[in-house]
Amino acid sequence: MTQILKSMNPISIISQKNGTKRMTIMIMSIILMGFSVSIFSYSGMGVDPFTALNMSVSAKLGIGFGFFQMCVNGLVLILVAVLAKKLISVGTVVNMVGVGYVCEFFTNIYEEILPQEKTLALRLICMAVGVFLLSLSASLYFNCNLGVSPYDALGFVMEDNIKLKYKWSRVVTDLACTLGAFLLGGPIGIGTVVTAFFMGPVISFCDGNISKHVLNAKYKFLRHFTVIRYYDYTKFQLPNRVA
Repeated sequence: MTQILKSMNPISIISQKNGTKRMTIMIMSIILMGFSVSIFSYSGMGVDPFTALNMSVSAKLGIGFGFFQMCVNGLVLILVAVLAKKLISVGTVVNMVGVGYVCEFFTNIYEEILPQEKTLALRLICMAVGVFLLSLSASLYFNCNLGVSPYDALGFVMEDNIKLKYKWSRVVTDLACTLGAFLLGGPIGIGTVVTAFFMGPVISFCDGNISKHVLNAKYKFLRHFTVIRYYDYTKFQLPNRVA
């Protein structure tokens, strides 16, 4: 527990090599993640598998979705803390708290300025953009090595314990959630199925073709800030898990 709490100390993280860079990209990836979920939701073509399952179970039990999902995240977080506590850090908390609020912020904007009567073409474009940006944000978020959300951590636990690459572990967990939501009559749409089959491979693609370049780029403008000018951010190495 002490190790987990220490890993969540922002000051300790920033003082590490590449700390400020990783923190900045992690926060930006959470904002992008919330935006991606809002675009996905706006398409009206379902929700992501984990959300779909939680909505299904909470409806059957007569429990509020927000409260139920918080409880599920808490239980999964305990499991992850036992099996792979290295996956828990400040990014875990930022993800659990931040994504929902960012999604709600953009959703409120859409209700004011975007048409509520959507053509099929617009819905398909929003779904595709949402799935890709969600995968990209997840890739950036994971590779900052500042923790992952409880559900996302399940794929990494499977990767470590049964040696199944993350892109396929993610497909397994997403398909399991999609099947559970379908059997319970949950909000399944074509976007849910697309996410279940393709999000894992797209995350893997983004790891090697986008995230490594973003994380290894030279952000010279950062050196103008007094707090961070003493650190070398040009030698950050992407974790060796790119498929």
